[in-house]
Amino acid sequence: MFDSLNPRTLCAVGWALATAATAQTAERVRLAANGRPTASIVVAADGSAAERGAAAELQACLRKITGAMFPIITPAGQAPGARILVGRAGGRDGLEHLGPEAFCIDTRDGNLRMRGADDDGTEFAVYTFLEEHLGVRWFWPGELGEVIPEMKDIAVGPLRVVQQPDFKWRHRGPGGAVWGATSGPTDMAGRELVLGVTPEHQREVRRWERRNKWGGWKIYGGHSLGEIFPPAKYTTSHPEYFALINGRRDVPGPNYDFKHGSQICTTNPDVIKTVAAWVCDFFDRNPDYDAVHITLNDSSGYCECERCRALDAKVAGAAALAGQETEETALLEGAAAGGGKASKASAAAARRSVTDRVFTYANQVSKLVQLRHPAKFVMAMAYMHYILPPQTVRVDPQVVPEYCLWGAYKHANPKIRREHEAIAAGWSKAGSRHVAIYEYYINGSWPGFHRLIVPYIADSIRFLKQHGYDLYETQCGDDFATNGINYYVAGKLLWNSSLDEKEILSDFYEKAFGRAGTAVRRFQERMQSSWSAATADGTDINCSSLEQTRLPDLFTPELLQRSADDLAAATKLAETDPVRRRIEFFRAGLRYTELTVNAVRAARRVDFKPDAAGSAGERASRKARVQAAIDALEQQRQFVEQHREDGVVPYFWAKYLEEARSRFLPLARLRALAPSLD
Repeated sequence: MFDSLNPRTLCAVGWALATAATAQTAERVRLAANGRPTASIVVAADGSAAERGAAAELQACLRKITGAMFPIITPAGQAPGARILVGRAGGRDGLEHLGPEAFCIDTRDGNLRMRGADDDGTEFAVYTFLEEHLGVRWFWPGELGEVIPEMKDIAVGPLRVVQQPDFKWRHRGPGGAVWGATSGPTDMAGRELVLGVTPEHQREVRRWERRNKWGGWKIYGGHSLGEIFPPAKYTTSHPEYFALINGRRDVPGPNYDFKHGSQICTTNPDVIKTVAAWVCDFFDRNPDYDAVHITLNDSSGYCECERCRALDAKVAGAAALAGQETEETALLEGAAAGGGKASKASAAAARRSVTDRVFTYANQVSKLVQLRHPAKFVMAMAYMHYILPPQTVRVDPQVVPEYCLWGAYKHANPKIRREHEAIAAGWSKAGSRHVAIYEYYINGSWPGFHRLIVPYIADSIRFLKQHGYDLYETQCGDDFATNGINYYVAGKLLWNSSLDEKEILSDFYEKAFGRAGTAVRRFQERMQSSWSAATADGTDINCSSLEQTRLPDLFTPELLQRSADDLAAATKLAETDPVRRRIEFFRAGLRYTELTVNAVRAARRVDFKPDAAGSAGERASRKARVQAAIDALEQQRQFVEQHREDGVVPYFWAKYLEEARSRFLPLARLRALAPSLD
């Protein structure tokens, strides 16, 4: 029985499920009969807010299922019939050896118990019972993504289920600085609020995540230097803390965005002490957090002082870097500098690994932090020019490297997949007690168009689990109408990596769409196979400039039309209004992809040279192309605004594309160009 299982066995398996009939659980527990409750929900008199919230969720779902209101009482309360004991009301027996978030659902003494090893476990017990035993589904946030079966009679048991997660951190990030510090918050959640997304929408997304068992460890931050070294405090007082570049300190300037540039000198002893003090202060104020990031800023610009450079490993050419991420970063940096090609400096940087210096810094910070917080972890991304495992440094056990796997969406190409797996395997042997992944489910360059990669996500998660990874974060958005199936399946597999993604998908199409599911499946499989074909040669469609992107080659008019036909066929097969509205939701996602591709195609037809010379006919033709591009970009922009928080578009990332990477969809440049052609 699970009560006597060695906890090491449970940890090794990561997830366990058992159903057993015993003398105590032989009877079935009846919860409802003829649409009337025959059981009460019980919470401890001193139950936590999470336990009371889980009981309320259970009550609300049971009411939708049966039409009846189930009373919530305390153990001392009197009510006829069976009891559904939630959390500590059901006792702690059998939970002693289970880890965080684990839970047990069982029938005992004529009652049903849903108990967690902690509050998270109790919540997940309730959600799992509703899903696995009553058929409830939450496919995407909001009422439209919710499937609630109707039943007048409910009886369960004999039953015993024990589960705990494969991955200790399952986070739909990103955390830390992303965009906007010069004009507002730099994290995604804060920036969304500035952009007009409501707190209610954010809560709805978080609720969906909890219902699908995203969660786990509490980890703060990402690119963290802007927060650790605020310019107002350190720019003038300690310029020596910042990277030495071409003989000068790269202190933050007036346009500092708290994420890019202005790296630190990682070998300066005072820098290390400052970072450690900041981390200790964070844990003093937030004792419930497990780890905090001390990751460098995005992009390059690493310190060139002798101490820092002396720690760098010698890498024999670009091939030794193995990861394509650095090559793409060099291309983007060169394009940002103006010219669309990698500069010689950025190309050279792509061949240089600074991993050993970065994790020497992380190790030294960790040692100081452990003096005050021995059980806490510091986290550092393995990213860009420090993406390869270190060559001479062992990572401290309390340092968590977070390998930025950029990403499974490229794994139609076997060579790239092998490179990513080799790097991941290397980090798993680098010395840390825990290893994390940062996976790019969305990208800032061309966000939110269809990128259906469920098979690659599934294979990647299983590979990572086999190699000891237990922390997993995504770069995500609210693009549920286009890529929500990626998030849904990933959440299932991060909890239990032994699940079959094909069965998850079949359940999705059946439960969400009924008879129309065959046509919806055809639509998504068409998009999936098209993505695989377009990326099989290793081309990264996501990280290409306006001039180089292959978006129009992938999303051809023929593909878009056939996809629209699939959804039209699904509508004809739809049997209920909710199913028809779900299909319309997917149709809106397809429209977003179409409008984005149309905008790219129109903008690429424009000659942006300011010279307006030429014949009257040539100038008229050029002006028509400019106006057509303006119209296409405006149409895409208006669509984004109309769907700010309904899950159709990834609003934060769409605004990021429009403003932070405006060279990709250059509406302002087009508007400025138009008058010169009159």
